[in-house]
Amino acid sequence: MNDLSLLNPIERKVYECIPLGSAHPISQKDLANNVGTSGRSVAEIIQHLRHKGFLIGSSRAYPAGSGYYIISNDNEFYLSLGMLTASRNNLTKTISAMMKRYTEHGLDQNKKKKPTEGQLDLLKDCN
Repeated sequence: MNDLSLLNPIERKVYECIPLGSAHPISQKDLANNVGTSGRSVAEIIQHLRHKGFLIGSSRAYPAGSGYYIISNDNEFYLSLGMLTASRNNLTKTISAMMKRYTEHGLDQNKKKKPTEGQLDLLKDCN
């Protein structure tokens, strides 16, 4: 059971507007309109709620069916974890590629550059 006492007023307002289950997710835009804030703020609030342990899933089925929902079953939970894991893996690949390019060339794309020990440690952490 989620402890709503852990939430500040805006987090509670956002949470209470999110429907149960993935059948009818609420879009970020609609959620922002309902609570009187911006879409960017909604995304940050959702992240805070998730960090506090609230099980909030999201669907990216564009255009209809994309949005947030309260996870109501195992399937929704594992679909959400899969989506978050794929996002994390994509970001790790992007970071690794950018670090590799920077450590080899710096900001001057025509110049070869030797990586520092600290930069090599960052690359190692990304793999």
